[in-house]
Amino acid sequence: MEVEDFKKDTFLVTFGAHIAKVRKSKGYSQDRLGLEAGFARGTISKIESGLVEPKIGTLALMAITLSVPLSKLTNVEL
Repeated sequence: MEVEDFKKDTFLVTFGAHIAKVRKSKGYSQDRLGLEAGFARGTISKIESGLVEPKIGTLALMAITLSVPLSKLTNVEL
């Protein structure tokens, strides 16, 4: 694995954990967020596990559903 790939993977795991924290703080399960935002539960799980890099539109829909500013989802401590 290249150093850049490792950094990207590490970031995605950290980013996903942050999204999960925000989701839980708003009282949403992965199922509920997926249902209300129009995504499969598996999509939410993959994002939160750092397996996929979400598109900005996906993050925007999640933020709208959770009633938080988009910056709340993207403001990650690295």
